[in-house]
Amino acid sequence: MPQFEIADLVLDVESDKWEPMERMMEFRIEQHRPGDLDIRFRYEEFIAVPDGDVISEENQYFKWLRKPSGDKGYYIYSREAASGSILVLADIDPEWRKVIITCRDFTNKSPDESFSQQTWVFAHVMMGVIYRYNILYRNGIVIHSSALKLKDRAIIFSAPSGTGKSTHAQLWQRHVDNVKILNDDTPAVQIIGGKPFVFGTPWSGSSLIHCNDSAPLEAIVILEQAEENRIRKITGQEAILGVMPRVFLPYFDQTMMIKAMGIFERIISTVPVYLLQCRPDKEAVEMVYQCLK
Repeated sequence: MPQFEIADLVLDVESDKWEPMERMMEFRIEQHRPGDLDIRFRYEEFIAVPDGDVISEENQYFKWLRKPSGDKGYYIYSREAASGSILVLADIDPEWRKVIITCRDFTNKSPDESFSQQTWVFAHVMMGVIYRYNILYRNGIVIHSSALKLKDRAIIFSAPSGTGKSTHAQLWQRHVDNVKILNDDTPAVQIIGGKPFVFGTPWSGSSLIHCNDSAPLEAIVILEQAEENRIRKITGQEAILGVMPRVFLPYFDQTMMIKAMGIFERIISTVPVYLLQCRPDKEAVEMVYQCLK
């Protein structure tokens, strides 16, 4: 059974097919270690819609259910848009540590290549969703952001989709030496020894830009588009409200939510948070760089 280490968390993945793991190979480890998250893949020609109470519909593709009364845990499933048939179904235990992911098996149906690929993409994304809640039990959270490693420290740039996180990260690579992108969409932040560290993860959105590396978190920068470049440090409620909407929080579970908010508050109280109102240019990069000196 292959193992993958993502942040300080070991995944055991059992599957007859390699496609769901293709984007994770950089994180594979050879020396066996005790696992923190057990994921087992199954393949079926038909997947029935499970019973349960709907707790979230992130988009037209993914639906979350709480298992019916008497059972504990969750279901998440993704549908093919045109037919509505289920392509991937995850059966998750209450602590997000043991998961069975069932994928639609097209072996005997000869589907077109794009339809098969959609199944593998959904399976990969599903593992990322499960990971983001499992890591709460290891003092970690996942933030929708672009994370850079600058020599021996990390910076997180956070903003709503479409604001320019990826563009800003690319500007840093262009204008500053020794910069690498840890993850361009969903890096993990984990508190280790009382300090927050940023880790690359294999779930990096449409850009697919990530690496298996980490660094201590130096600062969080909230991006806003503006006609003039300016930056200021923010604290307290302003910092919390600026960053919290970008954190993947378990609103569906009170106990997990308390745990997640505790981790988030420790991170916010440990590192400085800046508001950068900027154009996508070199001057904006230099402003942040000067703050970090």
